[in-house]
Amino acid sequence: MTSYEALPPIPPPLQNISRRSLLKAAGLAGATALSLSGCAALGTQRENAVVFVSDGGEYQAAQRKAWLTPFQQQNPDLRLVEDVPKNYAKLKAMVTSGNVQWDLMTATGDFGYGSDRAVLQDWTDLGLPTNQLFPQYVHDSVVGHTIFSNVIAYRTDRIKGPGPQSWADFFDLDKFPGKRALRNLSNGAVLEIALIADGVAPEDLYPIDFKRAFAKLDTIRKQTIFWTTGAQSAQLLADGEVSMAQVWNGRVYNLQKTGAPIDIQWNQHFIQADTLVIPRGANVEYAAKLAKYMLSAENNAKLSQYIPYGPTNQESLALVDKKMKEHLPTSHLDIGINPNNEWLNANRADVSSRWQKWVTSA
Repeated sequence: MTSYEALPPIPPPLQNISRRSLLKAAGLAGATALSLSGCAALGTQRENAVVFVSDGGEYQAAQRKAWLTPFQQQNPDLRLVEDVPKNYAKLKAMVTSGNVQWDLMTATGDFGYGSDRAVLQDWTDLGLPTNQLFPQYVHDSVVGHTIFSNVIAYRTDRIKGPGPQSWADFFDLDKFPGKRALRNLSNGAVLEIALIADGVAPEDLYPIDFKRAFAKLDTIRKQTIFWTTGAQSAQLLADGEVSMAQVWNGRVYNLQKTGAPIDIQWNQHFIQADTLVIPRGANVEYAAKLAKYMLSAENNAKLSQYIPYGPTNQESLALVDKKMKEHLPTSHLDIGINPNNEWLNANRADVSSRWQKWVTSA
């Protein structure tokens, strides 16, 4: 297997392109990302086409390299088209209007439960290798395809000697001085991180004790920068603006490859799985065919060649490049924490409201 390599960004959306031209381009270009923005003419039924939607950037570029391009090459009569970015409100609007233009979409772990299920196709009887996947990532309407983590990253030139061993250390400004960085997102594990730092056991995180979580966050608030994008979190560390940060493990790996004096602490990392969903009214047959390809033992392992995230197929673990294994969340599952995605989904509005009120308060 090859090692991680930089991949080109997704091209900007193509506007005002006809259905015939779009599908022709998709067939000829294979894994070149084409956008369906402005292409309502595709309608609900796209003959011999499957539309895949993800997050863009290096992540979708890695998905293209590992999965989309080879899938297109093996299925030359089925045109694969990419769109970006994923959007839950847009997906729901498509289903409600009956004008579904997406077939297979990636989603975060807290999407697809409760009322969300009404707009999603059930995975039952679609032939996915669900018996091979980690069971916690298999549900009626969502199936995990990639595992990543929120970890502690810190600058070794700022923190001498043993680094932080826990989230409690992350909050200890006396023992580990310097600014911190946390994600500015209500369901971004920040509240759970604060509770773990305050001594709450992982099994007791839910329902979230908001008063306790915000009280703990208040102790480092004046020394904390809240980031909104993965690129920003990495830049804060790279520039030395913070000495310690909550960050996605893939961002740490990229910084380390540049020689930056940054290390990672896996203990108490918050494990998250990106999932696959099919909108109701999509081309289910084609979507399932692509999903099965992505989730097979052989193919699910391939994403780790290009970005340091782990497979959800347990049989893929033995196929991952040995040099990459130590950088993957799947090599540290025993010391990780899994969020309760069903609770977060059911309480999304309340959690978001409380977070916004706190983070924007003086």
